[in-house]
Amino acid sequence: MWYLTDERKLVLDATKEFVRTEVAPQVAHIENTSEFPMELFKRAGELGLIGLTVPAEYNGTGIDQTSSGLVLEEIAKTMPVLTIAMGAHILLAGGLIQMLGTEEQKQKWLSPAATGEKILACASTEPVGGDNQAEFTTRAVRDADGWVINGAKCLICNVGVADYYVVVAVTADKVDPVTKAGISCFVVPADTPGLKVGEAEHKLGWRGSATGSVYFDDVHVPAENLVGPEGGCLQAMFVSASAEFLSCGPVSLGIAEGAYQMALDYSMTRIQQGHTMFDRFQVTRHKLAKMWGEIESLRALVYSTYAQRDAGQLELAKCRLMKIKGAEVSEYVCREAIQLHGGVGTIVDTGVERYWRDAKVMAIGGASVEALVDVVSGLIKAGRA
Repeated sequence: MWYLTDERKLVLDATKEFVRTEVAPQVAHIENTSEFPMELFKRAGELGLIGLTVPAEYNGTGIDQTSSGLVLEEIAKTMPVLTIAMGAHILLAGGLIQMLGTEEQKQKWLSPAATGEKILACASTEPVGGDNQAEFTTRAVRDADGWVINGAKCLICNVGVADYYVVVAVTADKVDPVTKAGISCFVVPADTPGLKVGEAEHKLGWRGSATGSVYFDDVHVPAENLVGPEGGCLQAMFVSASAEFLSCGPVSLGIAEGAYQMALDYSMTRIQQGHTMFDRFQVTRHKLAKMWGEIESLRALVYSTYAQRDAGQLELAKCRLMKIKGAEVSEYVCREAIQLHGGVGTIVDTGVERYWRDAKVMAIGGASVEALVDVVSGLIKAGRA
């Protein structure tokens, strides 16, 4: 592969060993129980796989974006939900701290997050949606020595396991509907009085992501927990969201590859009338060839976009396209993988159907592909695509 440098190969080899020896044996347990993969999350942090893009001065590895993509792809081939937890932690929540935080705040919150010692959650989405900040009802009001937060957030990953919640709240009388000025960002420790979390939702896919609601009832935070300028965190939110959408590319690629490999292995070993499915049925060969082609097309998009990111370019439209195309390709490949398995593909214990469930949630969670297509169309009109 053209994007595999010697340094990236070392990172990839370490990730493969981690997945083979530690992640793969836990897949069935996480799927059956929906438990957050805490042990694996902590281990990924110890191995330096969480803080790859965090600067070394904040306990990160400080290497390039492409290496991060390779790690996410490799893990997603076996356990996509672990990558979802990592992304919500270090890209969304950690990204806001990295962009907006003071030196002291980064040392306090980003440094332990980069190693997995502490877990972050980004509490942004509300029932009105994730991108309708002008309609958010969670508010932070000044008091004598800080801020008091009231409101609720929903569909938040890492709920109940996070040590800190990076909370997006309204701090103005009215949020500007165009610029979205009036939205601020706060770091709230999980043990703060008045902060409560709901039960993790039982979802179609991403089982183990600990997705749920967070409630704030007169939650007091000190003034120094405001991250970034009062009323001015929207641009950083847009950038951190772009990083998350970027990561959807390699995660979707890994999901598609995992399902494809299962279908290929099955077609090569399933004997019908004295021949393997692959050798006997043209339709099997053609399906697999098309699946492979879609995967390689997605791979080209993913790593060319990551190369642009490493060159210092933040391609807002392409970042969103990564999720759009990633969801499209992974859903298609996973659906065909189930079809190629026939009846056994519908049996949960076979394991192939879980890839489709995760791909389906990828098309919705964080921002639906339909919403992102609309954003991309706006960027095209503005000449920013």
